[in-house]
Amino acid sequence: MRAIKTILRLILDTLFPPACASCKKEGDFLCAECLESLAKRKISRFSKRGSTPEFENLRGVIYALDYAKNPQIKAAIKQFKYKFTEELAIPFAKLIVEKIGELEMAKGKRLILVPVPLHPKRFLERGFNQAEVIARAVQAEWLQGLCEVEELLVREKETGQQAKLSKEERHRNLAGAFSMNKKIVHESKSENLYFIVDDVCTTGSTLENAAKVLREKGFGKIYGLVIARAFK
Repeated sequence: MRAIKTILRLILDTLFPPACASCKKEGDFLCAECLESLAKRKISRFSKRGSTPEFENLRGVIYALDYAKNPQIKAAIKQFKYKFTEELAIPFAKLIVEKIGELEMAKGKRLILVPVPLHPKRFLERGFNQAEVIARAVQAEWLQGLCEVEELLVREKETGQQAKLSKEERHRNLAGAFSMNKKIVHESKSENLYFIVDDVCTTGSTLENAAKVLREKGFGKIYGLVIARAFK
């Protein structure tokens, strides 16, 4: 299947050269100029706001960009998800790896990337899980130590689109959506860092519910890891 998709992509790229998802200039799916113009930010911890923890199960969310401040990345993520342009995972991964590289806690640690799973019905519709594609691209880009992708979770419940739901509604909608993948045997180790990978974090409900399943199985040091965060 992947070989067929690769051949089809080569044919399409010949007939219709890649164009930047943001500025539409031919050459790359996200051109150098648009990447250069991104409003980047230095790493920060988002596990707390004031004295109140933001999440119960996540220690924080690591994100490369502010979604609202970067229309270039907003356009690229939409094309990646809904026009199935998997090649965009490479520039996304480079941005994420840059952020991980700023984390003191990641130095010398074994990183376990856990993609947010898609429901089987959604996977059949889309043909790929965007979170897994991003995670594997990050693994390929990370050269500073051991980084593994482990599909520890499965999605039990189809939750549909959540964009128009409030934070409370999202949490209710996602309750019981995830469970441990029984096909994978993994022993939680305290020295490992676990990153639940997705494309965008808005309220954090998806990441938090995924982290809850891991925490209940004894996993610690769990963070969210996304391309961009859209504060709501």
